[in-house]
Amino acid sequence: MANAKFRGTKAAAYGVAGLLAAAALAGCGSDDKGGSASEAKPSGAGRDAGKSPTQVVQATNKNTTEAGSARVKITTSVSAKGQSQTVTGSGVMDFEDGESKLAMEQSGQRLEQRVVDEVIYQKPPKGQGGLPGGKSWMKIDIEKLRTSGVAGNGQVSDPSDSFAYSKALSEKDVKKVGTEDLGGVRTTHYKVGLDIDKLAKGDAAQAKKLREQLGETVPVDLWIDGKGITRRQQIEMTAQPTGGAKDSGSANQGKVKVVMDFSDFGTDVDVDAPAAGDTVDVTDKVVKQAGQQKQQS
Repeated sequence: MANAKFRGTKAAAYGVAGLLAAAALAGCGSDDKGGSASEAKPSGAGRDAGKSPTQVVQATNKNTTEAGSARVKITTSVSAKGQSQTVTGSGVMDFEDGESKLAMEQSGQRLEQRVVDEVIYQKPPKGQGGLPGGKSWMKIDIEKLRTSGVAGNGQVSDPSDSFAYSKALSEKDVKKVGTEDLGGVRTTHYKVGLDIDKLAKGDAAQAKKLREQLGETVPVDLWIDGKGITRRQQIEMTAQPTGGAKDSGSANQGKVKVVMDFSDFGTDVDVDAPAAGDTVDVTDKVVKQAGQQKQQS
């Protein structure tokens, strides 16, 4: 399995960047402070009592962020051009400062990723990644990606975006599906969509591109506990090829399903950067490759 193949699918596991990754694909331990089974309140109780489904969904980003951190499990299924792949991952994530440590696996291959002080470190499967001798980690400067316009393009992404996209939830057509137990915690299941304009953060050109690739909205399912905290989020989408036909049966379409489960809220997130002598900075290479992909799209 080529490293590029692994990276192309695992990118979809990281929230907002994952949405754009789909388009790019088509174009080419602790105590659970969020509530245990005995603490969880039934639907309609606790913080969300008397609130409408829209109000509950509007508040979940703030409530979950205030929980500080969590353990996360990610399952991403990607299919395009007659091929399908699944990437699974797990780790810890700090919602406030963006630090995280994740291990992703696909077909027996493992990729490790850490985010420390606005820098992404990736350790590709052994023998892959094309790193110089004696180096086992790639270093990618997030701020440099942002200033170059590359961050969030799907090629590489800050995993803290995997929850941050909930800021772009639409305030319209929020539907309450019912109640479900997740890991012993009672939750309420809601259906909503991502607001494309919010997702584009006011960038009209970006909003237009997203609509062309993803449609007017992106469906999202949320499972929210009695404290208003998100326990599971799921996105399913079909991305149109850039500049291609809009035929829903096109073999060039990419389909992505991302499921993220959060637990152990308030868990310690202790992430250290790899030794400097074991890393190689590939930020400029990522920026250059992204520019080439943009010209080809």
